[in-house]
Amino acid sequence: MAINKDLEKRILTTNEAGLIAILLERLIDNFKNSKFSIDNKEYDKLKELNNNSRDILSEIIFQFSGDDEISSRIREVSMYVNKLITEGQLRKESSYYDTSIKVLKPLLEGFQQLEVREKPKVTTGLTYGRESLGEYSFKKERSFKA
Repeated sequence: MAINKDLEKRILTTNEAGLIAILLERLIDNFKNSKFSIDNKEYDKLKELNNNSRDILSEIIFQFSGDDEISSRIREVSMYVNKLITEGQLRKESSYYDTSIKVLKPLLEGFQQLEVREKPKVTTGLTYGRESLGEYSFKKERSFKA
């Protein structure tokens, strides 16, 4: 339950880049769990994880539906990862998930860096009170001003 509360706080206080980073983190966690499911021959769990991963990939594709080159590349990467996890599920082979993780890690790192560089949401102070603003923001020198 504490993990969900921390995740909720992070979602409420991060910026757009941080939200994408959270999605990518979840994808990578799903892929690690998928490898574990294959090793333990838990194929129903693998199917469930892949369905959740496809939902996340769909959300990423939707968020980057623009005509610019970056959006186009992120959509291509998302479709490639979808193909990899489908092959991994069909062949029951964990190496496809290793490849998916390797493909997404640089993208995750980029969005994590953007998350720190951009301003956090203003609702931080409103949500948790002025005294806890520094606890949930990335840069403590910021303060809430009414």
